[in-house]
Amino acid sequence: MQPSTDVSQTTVFAFGSAAIDFRIRTADLGADYTEKLLSRETDVLGGGSAANCLVQIARLGGRASWLGKLGTDWIGDRILADLKAEGVDCDLTYREAHHCSPFNLAVYAGPHRRRVGGYLLPNSLAEIKVEECQPWLEAMNRADWLLVEVGETPISLVLDLATHASEQGVHIAVDVDLDPIAHDIASKAEIERLFETADLLAPNATAIKTLFGNEAPPEQAASLARRFDTTIVVTAGGDGAYYIEPGGDVRHQPPIPVEAVDTVGAGDAFHGGLLFELARGAAIQDAVETAAACGAAACRASGARTGMPTFDTLPNR
Repeated sequence: MQPSTDVSQTTVFAFGSAAIDFRIRTADLGADYTEKLLSRETDVLGGGSAANCLVQIARLGGRASWLGKLGTDWIGDRILADLKAEGVDCDLTYREAHHCSPFNLAVYAGPHRRRVGGYLLPNSLAEIKVEECQPWLEAMNRADWLLVEVGETPISLVLDLATHASEQGVHIAVDVDLDPIAHDIASKAEIERLFETADLLAPNATAIKTLFGNEAPPEQAASLARRFDTTIVVTAGGDGAYYIEPGGDVRHQPPIPVEAVDTVGAGDAFHGGLLFELARGAAIQDAVETAAACGAAACRASGARTGMPTFDTLPNR
């Protein structure tokens, strides 16, 4: 893998989740226990798929900007402080006192850290108004990238922003990490309309099974490419990624072997590496190779962002 060395002036904007992750460890009283649990340990970490992706881009040397809304609480202060410390621009962020900033709560039981559950509270991200998107559109230039996330924000707002940005020449990347049907996020028709705006579709293989059938990831990639005539990169966890350009064949990027400590955030790091390279004009094969290296590195430490590499520490460079 030989990523290019010229730093692009293209900005990657992301409209989606930025949060604080609370990771709590409790005693393990069994799967049937439903009463109150005492926290033994609590870690407070930066999180949110869109924000994690931008952190990876910034660590590699790219220009990254987060679009969203936060409360004026300490959680919002921490989210912005973490992003700014990583070099992510947050000047277009809205803050309102009557909203609670987003956070995730993940609970692990016992010394072996059996995952009990995860709970996401989007709060302020769901309160953005259509008119508040106009300054974001004005900040984007032709050839910039906009990553939109199917998840925490109303699909009508995501679709409206992606449509208008696409019309002014911005490249659209769509990340699907949650099954939109199972989680009652959007209808299939709405998702297809969003996909039609995309220059890059980068879904998780599990998240699109309800939408497009129970195909294996290579077939998912081929089906999406035929249906939407755009570049597809389907991430498949331990099986790596499958990607295809319009008119081409599906190719496989195997995962890079690594002793995994924590896989949370690996997909976000993958997308960060992918968009970093695409934003500066790299070929899709080179971009996917860099993405795989970022995803592998992110698995080597606990926390979504802790193991994310810089350009100089990319594995397999």
